[in-house]
Amino acid sequence: MAGLKQTIKRLATSSFDNQQSKMVKEIMGSTTLSLLDVGAANGAYDRWSAFQKFINYFGVEPDSRSSKSVIKSNSSSSYNSESLITHALWHSKGEVTLNLCRKPMASSIYEPNRQFINLFPEPERNDIVDTIKLPSETVDRVAQQANANFDVIKLDVQGAELDVLKGATNSLAHTLAIDIEVEFCELYKDQPLFDQVFSFLRNSGLEFIDFTYIYRWSPDSFNGLGQTTFSDALFMRAPEKVAESKDASTIRKFAMICAVYERGDLLIRLGNACSRNTSIEKETISRILDLGKLLSRRNARTQRQLNRATKIIRLFHPRVHAHILH
Repeated sequence: MAGLKQTIKRLATSSFDNQQSKMVKEIMGSTTLSLLDVGAANGAYDRWSAFQKFINYFGVEPDSRSSKSVIKSNSSSSYNSESLITHALWHSKGEVTLNLCRKPMASSIYEPNRQFINLFPEPERNDIVDTIKLPSETVDRVAQQANANFDVIKLDVQGAELDVLKGATNSLAHTLAIDIEVEFCELYKDQPLFDQVFSFLRNSGLEFIDFTYIYRWSPDSFNGLGQTTFSDALFMRAPEKVAESKDASTIRKFAMICAVYERGDLLIRLGNACSRNTSIEKETISRILDLGKLLSRRNARTQRQLNRATKIIRLFHPRVHAHILH
């Protein structure tokens, strides 16, 4: 059944995917971008897979139980380059204690908040089975050692995301997008929550764009319902600010990031802003606008389909609302 599902999915999306990949290739040319994946268990998100040849991938995973899965997941990858970093990233260089939980991906420098977690199913996933001392580095030091500017930073480190960002103050000046897990409830004791992350990134010149996934917890089961506990959030530079840079490479990278996150709206804004800048090639501007319109049409079509389905559901559940997350 799973194989049939994947086959149907490929057939349904192959035409669009091929067209999008072709347009991204025309925009990028020989340009590549650097992706720092902090908390890289199971490898990079699937959304990046179609664009691997344009990516210099840096995966960070200090838990040896999970770092092996990074290597396995990426074993057949076609990244332009690939590096695995096994240091913990923190706000300063030194040493940190990592709490190893029964579920490896729940491990954190912060201790699980049992008072909250015990309200929901399977709290044993967050049982601390061991602790280990790890050397810590900062994003800024890693960037300097790798001689790289990280165009995109993805963070999923179980409550420690803001601490990692505080060690990236220099790197953030070059960063175009942040894909970050944020919590609305204390899953870990005294961890920073969404409002603190939002304020920090806004002060760093990055705008909140959207949630790409929302996780809700119910006391009965993990069925997508219940209290909103955490989410994946997308922050990006304003397209107009990117266009002001007048740097063709930066503009191309930003356009590809918009394609990865299916942000046709931002591509159109980028193209419009670039059209007021005579130093950018008209052909590049045209390609950016064409890609933006392609993605916007697809998203609008999906929204219409969702609206029709919602109208039917509302016959039985009148107060239901549906939204696209992508």
